[in-house]
Amino acid sequence: MTIPEISFPNEDKDFIKNPYPYLKELREEYPIHYDKSSGLNLITQFEDVKDIQKSKNFISSEPQDYTKDADEKLINPKDYDYFWKTEEFNLLNLEGNIHDELRGLVAKAFLNRQVQELRPFMENKSKELLDKVNRGSFDLLADYAQPYSIAVIGELLGVPKEDYDKFLYWSHAIVKMYDLKVSDESAAEAESAAKDFYIYMNNLIDEKNKNPQNDMISRLSQVSENNQQLTKDQIICTVILLLNAGHEATVNTIGNSIVALLLNNISTKNLNHDFDIKKIIEELIRWDSPLQFFQRWVLEDTELSGIKLPKNSKIAMLLGSANRDETAFKNPEKIDFERKNLNHTSFGGGVHFCLGAHLARLELEVSLENLFKNEINLISDPERTGAFGIRGFKKINVSI
Repeated sequence: MTIPEISFPNEDKDFIKNPYPYLKELREEYPIHYDKSSGLNLITQFEDVKDIQKSKNFISSEPQDYTKDADEKLINPKDYDYFWKTEEFNLLNLEGNIHDELRGLVAKAFLNRQVQELRPFMENKSKELLDKVNRGSFDLLADYAQPYSIAVIGELLGVPKEDYDKFLYWSHAIVKMYDLKVSDESAAEAESAAKDFYIYMNNLIDEKNKNPQNDMISRLSQVSENNQQLTKDQIICTVILLLNAGHEATVNTIGNSIVALLLNNISTKNLNHDFDIKKIIEELIRWDSPLQFFQRWVLEDTELSGIKLPKNSKIAMLLGSANRDETAFKNPEKIDFERKNLNHTSFGGGVHFCLGAHLARLELEVSLENLFKNEINLISDPERTGAFGIRGFKKINVSI
């Protein structure tokens, strides 16, 4: 069977505002579509995405014999020296023994009990920020979600408070490289931010080695297994992963979630008294995923839904589409906090299941429980950032 060719509208403003009707059309028309502009085979259905997340036949690192499609316009991260320095040992880009060894070392420095120790800090920071806002009008993102999330990540890592703003900027700039199409301007900004981040982290790791503290960078610098330790570059790549995945995803989940509730006429006041907060979080992540796609290469010739995918072809799992698949979720367009199936795709699966899921869930639990003490109202229609891959808003004006 021939895979239909499309031009994916990821730069169309109406699509960015609400991509789900178009994704539903794709899903119902055919399991896979080929995007001519990116060279990606787009995987839209829940079972296929789940199968790929668990399969060893789909890899996250570019095969050595990969030849770029003539139509493919995606950037090559290896063309950007410092951006690649912060990506080379990113766990999401690794496979096999090197992935397993690195993940094992990182996991030893990122235990659940260490994350749980952050709960009092999260509770105090959330309350402090909400106490300071102008209740009549404030930006949920700039005045609350961003400083809350970056403070939690900074506290976890052991970054000085005076450098939080730098981390916030670096995160915003670097994640622009993860979208389907990246402008030359965004790529240049990301490269410059990655350079500054790399130099800063080199110095900070040296300081932590001289004077270790009870923070994650210190633990990453000292953790060992079978006489193996993490290199500086491996630590830097791990920190940027935690920063981008932990901070950006948390901020966008808070923003997407509150807007989703308000646009669906669901009152925020005491919502966690009416429903289990953990189910609220999983359902809101499913309904409007902060990460909309993830890329993989096909290791060997394979079939998906009876469709042949040749070796070295490139695919993108459309997580947001999979999370709205009618075959997996009953009435997927509806927000349902009593839903039985909470098995969304947004935290990944298999060996690449999100290492920081326990941190993200705790951050969201503390933050939303505090927000749900209030009746939140939208003051104006929030505007999306314009990015498809990292789905969020520029600004969310609210009152409480």
